[in-house]
Amino acid sequence: MLRLANLLLSRLPVRMLYAIARASGDSAYLVRPGTRKAVAANMRHVMGPEASEREVRRATREVFRNAARYYADLLQIQRLDIQAFAQDRVDIEGIEHLAEAHRSGRGAVVVGAHFGNPEISVQGVAAAGLTFFGFTEPLEPPALSDFTHWLRSHHGHVYRTVGYRAIREAMQRLKRGGLIAVLLDRDVTGTGTLMPFFGTEAKIPVGGIELALRTGADLILAKSWRLPGYRFLVQIEPPLKVVRTGDMDADVRAIAERVLAALEEQIRSDPGQWAVLESVWPQNERERPDS
Repeated sequence: MLRLANLLLSRLPVRMLYAIARASGDSAYLVRPGTRKAVAANMRHVMGPEASEREVRRATREVFRNAARYYADLLQIQRLDIQAFAQDRVDIEGIEHLAEAHRSGRGAVVVGAHFGNPEISVQGVAAAGLTFFGFTEPLEPPALSDFTHWLRSHHGHVYRTVGYRAIREAMQRLKRGGLIAVLLDRDVTGTGTLMPFFGTEAKIPVGGIELALRTGADLILAKSWRLPGYRFLVQIEPPLKVVRTGDMDADVRAIAERVLAALEEQIRSDPGQWAVLESVWPQNERERPDS
């Protein structure tokens, strides 16, 4: 299906692609009640009991639309003029922190969330000559993973399905000053660490934080935002100050708590941009009737 969409849609203007994505997101919202229930439970948890049912439904529908926009963006990447994109469609604040990590040879593990769209936003970073190594979730069939990696990698970024071999490659790249991208808000392997997230424990993939601590790489928080007019904003913060106590697990947990607090603030600001379609807190979904 993705190959067909790429064949039929990838040459369309951005305005038309996004119109199709909006309609597709609205359709998915209507015909996928299980996913709708999961997203609504996430939205209720994020927005709190003071949010009305109407507000939660509106945010839930917007999550579906933004998830569809992810695919519209994916189809754009291979034909994207990244210099024009960097000039006209994305504003990047703090790119000097990435450049310094690369130039120094320390490398950096850059962490964030599935908010806005980090994958197309980083094309603006590629325009500045900096590329990322990113972890992705396993897809079935494996050929689908290969095809999505091919689409994402047209401008120098490299993607690997998360696993032992990918982690080894990431460590090698960090030793050469590479930049590694890790999103912390979805536990795609089921091996995450239980951490407080919006006040309730959720499984969080903290391996990227441990990777930075073990290699001495900078740990950098980056945030991506969708803006009106098919534009994006990327905010790259200075490297986090890391205190090492000798207890790796405790150090990772302390840093993860700081990062998650920052991601909570971002997600609360516009919950509909948090394009996660799975239950982050499954216990909430079980307790909540379908919306």
